[in-house]
Amino acid sequence: MKAAHIKLLAQVPLLAGLPTEQIDSLAKACRFEQMARGENIIERNDTSRRLYFLLSGQVRMLDVNRQGQEIALAIIDAPTHFGELSVIDGYPRSAAVQATCRCELASVGVRDAETLIYNVPQVSRRIMQNLALVIRKNNLHRQVLQQQNIANRLAAYLLSQLPDDRDTSQDFCIKNMPVQYDMAILLGTTRESISRALTFLNEEGLVRKEGKNLYIQNTEGLRQLLEDE
Repeated sequence: MKAAHIKLLAQVPLLAGLPTEQIDSLAKACRFEQMARGENIIERNDTSRRLYFLLSGQVRMLDVNRQGQEIALAIIDAPTHFGELSVIDGYPRSAAVQATCRCELASVGVRDAETLIYNVPQVSRRIMQNLALVIRKNNLHRQVLQQQNIANRLAAYLLSQLPDDRDTSQDFCIKNMPVQYDMAILLGTTRESISRALTFLNEEGLVRKEGKNLYIQNTEGLRQLLEDE
C-alpha cells in the first residue's frame, strides 16, 4: 500500500472528512488493483459482495435488454464508489461494471464494507443519499429514452447533466465526456446516430466539443428542441 493510495481513497466523496486514522485503517483492509480498458470489474449476477472505490478512470454499468442487446445503465467517473447494493441486500449483482479506460480501484470485503456502512454515521447517510440519487437519475434517464429523435434524446441527456446551481451566463463543461460507443449504448442507439446528433447540435451552436470535454453553449436552445418535438 502506497501513500498515494491513501490520498486517493480520502478523495472519494463517500469517505470525505473521515479521520485520517479511519482512512488508514480502511486502506489496510483494501485490495488495490488496476484495470485495463474493456476489462470487467464485476460480472452481472456475480455473488461477490465487495464494495469498490474508483480512484481514477471511468467505468460503465451494463445490463442486457430483452432482445439480448447490451445497454449502459450509467457511466461514472472517479473518484466515486459502487457495489453497495449487494453489500446491503445480499443479492447477486444487478449489473456488470466494465472499465472504459485504464482504472485504479480499491475494494473491501463484505465484513469491512458492512462495518463502514453501518457503523460510521456520515457514511450511512451518504449511502442513503446516493441510493436516492440513483433512483432519481434512473427516473430521469427513462424520460430521456422516451425521446424518439436521437438528437433530442442526446439533448435531453445533456440537460440531465446540468447542476441546479450552475451559472447560466457561462458555458457548462461536461468533463471527460463518454465516447460515442458509450453514449450509443447509454441512449439505446448506434455510434453513427450519436455522431450525427453531435454534429447537428454543434452546427446549431448548442454545444461544442474540445478534446474529451463537451461544452453546453445554449441551454435554452436544447430545451427548445425538446419542446418542439
